[in-house]
Amino acid sequence: MLHGIALTYFVEVARTGSLAAASETLHVAVSAISRQIAKLERSVGTPLFERLPRGMALTPSGELLAQHARRALLDGDTVLGEIASAQAIGAGMARIGCTEGFTRDFLPRVLATHHAHHPHTRFVLRAGTPQQVEQWVAHGEVDLGLSFSTTSSPLVAVEFSAAAPICALMRADHALAARQVVTLDAVLAYPIAILERGSTVRELMDWCCAIRGRHLEPLLTSNNSSAMHQFATLSGALTLGSRVGLDDIAGASSMVARPIDEPLLMERYVRLSVMKERRLAPTIGALVAALREALTATLAMP
Repeated sequence: MLHGIALTYFVEVARTGSLAAASETLHVAVSAISRQIAKLERSVGTPLFERLPRGMALTPSGELLAQHARRALLDGDTVLGEIASAQAIGAGMARIGCTEGFTRDFLPRVLATHHAHHPHTRFVLRAGTPQQVEQWVAHGEVDLGLSFSTTSSPLVAVEFSAAAPICALMRADHALAARQVVTLDAVLAYPIAILERGSTVRELMDWCCAIRGRHLEPLLTSNNSSAMHQFATLSGALTLGSRVGLDDIAGASSMVARPIDEPLLMERYVRLSVMKERRLAPTIGALVAALREALTATLAMP
């Protein structure tokens, strides 16, 4: 049977990529971690790490064990949490990873409402790129992830998925606001504020422009959607995003979303995900249910 301490050390070395970094995080001597890793490798009869000049990388066998170990450690924490909180319904920690746009209004609002019904639940909220959110969920660094995505991932289990097409967001007095649907040519004729590369909006917009032989030259590019949306509100420029994003914009009552008549820009989804085959603690299950309900209600808005 694999020892829990050895698995803990193994997972941390896999996460950080080195014995020294794992030692610093765990506050355990490098030699002790090294011995436990060696014990694991003897137990399974194959190397779990490739020793590199500047760190350690998982071998294929190590990758397989890492998937099991992360899930096993989280399941153990879940059971311990259930026992410890048996007298306090909803007690526990919920760690959420999301893309930055959800941190402005949607998640704070959902978490505040959830807290009112489950006052014993504590939250940790991290923002990153869609790729980072997926990795955090797959590696057990967060309990659930909420992000926009253009592809399905085999690394995570999807608890909720719905189409979230890219729209043109603009002030109600913009020249295009009178149209129910806008074209790519019409959008590109006006100043645009857009997220930088690495976002699903920019990825799909760049692909679309390349296919159509058009050039995108944004007035403002940013990695901060709050700044981008506020700039569009104040300047009258267009910005690109989803209908969900309107709820997060200050002065949203003066903003409208218009679909863009490009099939490629419809290939985007909002997804709520958890680690594959992981046993969800009641605390996490309750929050997943609350997020499903909130997403369904928000996406149903006209």
